[in-house]
Amino acid sequence: MTHRITMEWMGTSIDTLADLWPGTPLAVIVGVNPAPTSVEAGHYYQGQLGQRLWQRLRRCELMTGGSDRYEDDVAVAAGFGFTDVVKRPTRSANDVSPTEREYGAAVLLEKLGTRRPPVVIFTFKDAARAMLGPMPGYGWQPGTNLAGADVFVMPGPYEARARVDESIASLAERLRR
Repeated sequence: MTHRITMEWMGTSIDTLADLWPGTPLAVIVGVNPAPTSVEAGHYYQGQLGQRLWQRLRRCELMTGGSDRYEDDVAVAAGFGFTDVVKRPTRSANDVSPTEREYGAAVLLEKLGTRRPPVVIFTFKDAARAMLGPMPGYGWQPGTNLAGADVFVMPGPYEARARVDESIASLAERLRR
């Protein structure tokens, strides 16, 4: 099953990925915008950097087992939702305009207010900055919430493995409570 859809984004029809929401979300995973590779496949995080998300979720045992299904389908079954700040796919987040980020942030805040996930996980610091402005680093963002949700920012893709493991272990601990 593909999650590719056609929708209107800021007055233009685009091919993108549908938001994925489990019945009772454990957390929602938020990216800046979908990569063309992912939209073409019809599934979230299919590019090289996106694959690190799946590796990290498996390492901390938030996603387990092999499957012939795509990772986003396995993650939704485990309670994770998926969306983006900006729905227009681009090769790089640098190709997303400030106007699109502002528009997308308002739309996302409304979605979060409606769905009320307990945790928002930003896959990249850039996505978190679009919603929250400057921040000190990755991991839990103390004193910060979006529509009542605690906020976690994934470490960058090239962060040292020991730091990544420590950070995602704290995510796993919180989500298992």
